[in-house]
Amino acid sequence: MKRLVALALCGILTSGQLGAQWVQTSLGDAQIGFNLFSDETGVWAATLNGVYYTTDAGEPWLSWGPSGRLVFDVITSGPYVLAATEGSGAGVYRTSDAGVNWLPSTGISDQSVRAFAKNSAFIFACTWGGGIFRSSDDGATWESLGLTNHGFRSMLSVGEEVFAAGDSIVHSIDNGMTWTKRALPYPAGDTRCLAYHNGKLYAGDFGLYLSEDTGNSWSLLYGVAFDSAGNASGGTMFRDLASYGQALIAAMSPGAIGLSQDDGVSWMGWEEGVIADWTFAALAIRSPYIWTIREFFGNAYRRPLSELVTGVRESTGEQPAEYGLSQNYPNPFNPSTTITYELPASSMVQLRVYDLLGHEISVLVNERREPGVHEVAFDASGLSSGMYLYRVTAGSFAQIRKMMLVR
Repeated sequence: MKRLVALALCGILTSGQLGAQWVQTSLGDAQIGFNLFSDETGVWAATLNGVYYTTDAGEPWLSWGPSGRLVFDVITSGPYVLAATEGSGAGVYRTSDAGVNWLPSTGISDQSVRAFAKNSAFIFACTWGGGIFRSSDDGATWESLGLTNHGFRSMLSVGEEVFAAGDSIVHSIDNGMTWTKRALPYPAGDTRCLAYHNGKLYAGDFGLYLSEDTGNSWSLLYGVAFDSAGNASGGTMFRDLASYGQALIAAMSPGAIGLSQDDGVSWMGWEEGVIADWTFAALAIRSPYIWTIREFFGNAYRRPLSELVTGVRESTGEQPAEYGLSQNYPNPFNPSTTITYELPASSMVQLRVYDLLGHEISVLVNERREPGVHEVAFDASGLSSGMYLYRVTAGSFAQIRKMMLVR
């Protein structure tokens, strides 16, 4: 069955490009785009002229402010929208009234804030030269976690582990109280993005770098050419990465959008509808679309996720030979994912979701099901970021898998 899935994915992602493309949506006076963030309400864009927001297909994007401010990143927490700003009076600003009023946070003023991340306990913010900060009250107040004199560009939370990247990569397993530096190999030196995909950690720099041990060690995976003396002579800058099921998508420079079907080992162009020498700054996923934002003339572009989703569904034309529980798709996810299980015979099935303490979160299935491959949607709206467990029982068969909710 797994081989059938891989073949289906390869075929659809190769032949399915025909007639599909990115569709441009206008951000008006955005001029330059820096970052994208998605949540259960919509998609947010951080631009040279403040924050923009759309609830649907980008028609329209609404300007939310803060007026006249360069915003490097945007995130939501509770009822608040937070903006990471640069320039005079820089720091974190937040609003809870649809952008009518933006108020500065305390404890992080006069800092060039570049990126956010959050887990179940804190919001984290990294700065260019001022260190890393965290907040436990939806961004109202911030405490410094040190690491000044570093230029950080991006952050990533994987469960309760936190990473920040820029002129170096740092890693914390205790919510930022202590940090460990994680060096990338030559020729890396200006890490633009981090991503978690299929249980592996990726760093986008001059080339794409891979860690299979949570950042303890790294290897160059793709995108750098070397001359006969071993010096880097050309390559690709990875500006952002997005994971969706078995697909890894990248905003690249020079170039546009790339798609990998084999965990970043090889890449194909995925630029239909955009010009291949444009520079794209960021990616975000919110069903039913994947989004990207152009750096100069900062318009946003969308493309249907159905091009990727179709390729990972198992064929139901073949009856399974044994019981099985597949990894949820996509994983990590926000806020919904699909769980697939296989039955070789009619069975009484229970499919339940738990937190890591063993508390039952949801009962997805509790009834008799016929033989075949079954898909069940799980909506995690209202749950905090983190690791969850899902368990299927069918007759004497039982299996548990982990899934990651990342907001």
